[in-house]
Amino acid sequence: MSLRAMRALLGLVNAAAALALPAAASAAVTPALTVTPTTVNAGASPAAVNVHATFTGGTPDDVTFSLPSGLLANANQAGGACLILTTPSAACQVGSGTVTAAGAPLPVSLYLVAAPRSGDAAGIALVQGSTTLSTADVIIRSTDGGLNIAFSNLASDAISDLNASFTTLRLPTSCPTPAANVTLTADGATTTAPLNVTGCSGLPYNPMVTTTETKDAKDDGAALSFAVTQAADEAATKSIAFKLPSGLGVNLSADLTCLVGAGSGCDVGTASATSPIVPNVALAHGTVVLGGSGSAPTITVSFPAPFALTLVGDISQTNRTVTFNNLPDLPLTTLNLNITGPNGDKAFTTECQPSSASGTFTSQSGVVKTVNGTVKLVNCAAAPTATGSFSGLAGGTPGLRFTVTHGKGAPNVSSVSVGLPRGLRFSRAGIVMSKTCTIKGGQKKCTTTTLTKGLGIKGATAESVALRGGKLLITLKKPVGKVTISLGGPVLAESGSLQPKVKKHKVKSLTVTVKVSDAKGTTTPVPLKLRAR
Repeated sequence: MSLRAMRALLGLVNAAAALALPAAASAAVTPALTVTPTTVNAGASPAAVNVHATFTGGTPDDVTFSLPSGLLANANQAGGACLILTTPSAACQVGSGTVTAAGAPLPVSLYLVAAPRSGDAAGIALVQGSTTLSTADVIIRSTDGGLNIAFSNLASDAISDLNASFTTLRLPTSCPTPAANVTLTADGATTTAPLNVTGCSGLPYNPMVTTTETKDAKDDGAALSFAVTQAADEAATKSIAFKLPSGLGVNLSADLTCLVGAGSGCDVGTASATSPIVPNVALAHGTVVLGGSGSAPTITVSFPAPFALTLVGDISQTNRTVTFNNLPDLPLTTLNLNITGPNGDKAFTTECQPSSASGTFTSQSGVVKTVNGTVKLVNCAAAPTATGSFSGLAGGTPGLRFTVTHGKGAPNVSSVSVGLPRGLRFSRAGIVMSKTCTIKGGQKKCTTTTLTKGLGIKGATAESVALRGGKLLITLKKPVGKVTISLGGPVLAESGSLQPKVKKHKVKSLTVTVKVSDAKGTTTPVPLKLRAR
């Protein structure tokens, strides 16, 4: 007999009973549950998990399975097409089993279908033959990203036993002790059964992060983006700590307007993510909000329903970090955060200096990986470069010659500071200052001229030469794209200990600290490692 025929028969029996018997309280349902996965390997996907629910003392109307965080359905089945189908399709089958209705076991199938209610992530149709007994609401819990599968209006089916295997699940990548539970709720009565998962710490875990600073065309304002990537078979991430690039400043005048404590903060950017078990469009339109207070600022990343996901990052101004904790056990192959700024302003400022950034990632099982990388600069002019050589070090007649070239698209060079390595120094004896005075119209006017013996400049003219803190600062009369500087005695002096070391090849290289300032005042260090000879 089909379940449809049983329903009709049960309806007649129940109607007759209602006429013959006095009104009585509904019988209390007592649920029982066993959970049996076909594999216990953490992160297995697709994985089959059998759930066997029995009900005594009555038959339930509402039945909800609450899956532990990380035990997830594949919403991307058939490329996501199942989520728009209102009727079951063979390509969208996610399980099968039996139900016992009115004492008779009947085969059933489970299908992924469109969400039956607004706000649901999806629906799961419980089908016997060609009859849909119930379509469950699949709801993503905001607390931990886990799933609730809620069947309703089952009373007319008189189901006393549901034994089904869900075949397209993804197992968690966290292995808590004791094991996390699947919770069964039937008409308000609950029971649990453990889901045993092993091997979490042995899962591959190699997240990568790329950091990009994008400078404004009109000023030093900058946007910042982080792009995180992982392989689909890796453990999911539980926490991320992003370290801000060393060359990035915070635009306080713009950002402080968002840190009003009780307010909703400011939209400051966008976010997107991808997952092998979620359609790409579901996580394509996230927002980034700067909020909190001046003493406890936060960054909140939110993705809209039905696949609602919220990540809250705590900002440490002291450590220059943004830390996202308690991420759900969801495999993300990409996570992109693009922080521009509030109300048309930029959240950051940049000096367009070469710098590094890092991300410290912790997996769901506690494995920690720190990834360092060079920050990619966009709309920034190239840094200046320098080439050069030493001469005469082995013979006691030191010479240094180097050429500085401005970066492509950068302002011209306006000054050069030269710091020498150990064993070499600038001698004040090589810097001669002379004072010349003239009288004109009864007024005395004096000028001081500095002559640096041993200094040669090609491609520019010096406005001034000064020795400050042991470094020689050469300021040019007019900024130029390229300048060659030659240094020798007497302004360049060598210690008695360096000469024999160079001669005997005990010292093979020396590093000159060159700092180049451009016409806009930006100073860039350009270390110059040269062969000692």
